[in-house]
Amino acid sequence: MGLCSSKKRMTTEMSDEEVSAIREVWIRAKTDNVGKKILQTLIEKRPKFAEYFGIQSESLDIRALNQSKEFHLQAHRIQNFLDTAVGSLGFCPISSVYDMAHRIGQIHFYRGVNFGADNWLVFKKVTVDQVTTGATDSSKEKDKDETNSNGTANGKVDTEANPIPVGIADINNVYSGENCLARLGWNKLMTVIVREMKRGFLEEAMRNCKEEDNNGLLGA
Repeated sequence: MGLCSSKKRMTTEMSDEEVSAIREVWIRAKTDNVGKKILQTLIEKRPKFAEYFGIQSESLDIRALNQSKEFHLQAHRIQNFLDTAVGSLGFCPISSVYDMAHRIGQIHFYRGVNFGADNWLVFKKVTVDQVTTGATDSSKEKDKDETNSNGTANGKVDTEANPIPVGIADINNVYSGENCLARLGWNKLMTVIVREMKRGFLEEAMRNCKEEDNNGLLGA
């Protein structure tokens, strides 16, 4: 899970409640091949992502992608990285997550993977959506089951026995709505991950430009 030996420190980017929600959502998501879902959705939205990830396939539909070893390898890498990042939250300084993302940005430079700004946004949104969607759906079903078992009569909710003010159920459910704790937490996490990936890529690109300029001056 990517834990370190340093003493527990609270992150400055996310609240305790958000970190807890991030972890809980991830436990569910990672058992449902979320890395594969993220990569598949990225390719569906932007076929160019297949090229970025080195996936060579005659077709980009899901059946063809499932035949690709590279697709499964890259999906595994995405999920592995997120698993390590989530496992570090609350146990390692947030800088450890920054460092991992920064390194991936550097690797992207050397592999010639140059995402445009819009692609970074797509990657962030798809990841947040795919990780949190399953948890949202399952929690709604759980709430529905609990309501049926605690306050129903012949399939109808007994509002007199269990009065629930409008909106209270959604507020109490951390997975409810667009601004739920889990989604807010994951949005913050992916914001810093994407930021550090971009920074790693750009810093490496600038460093190499300077080296080329210096070599050019020496050879002049």
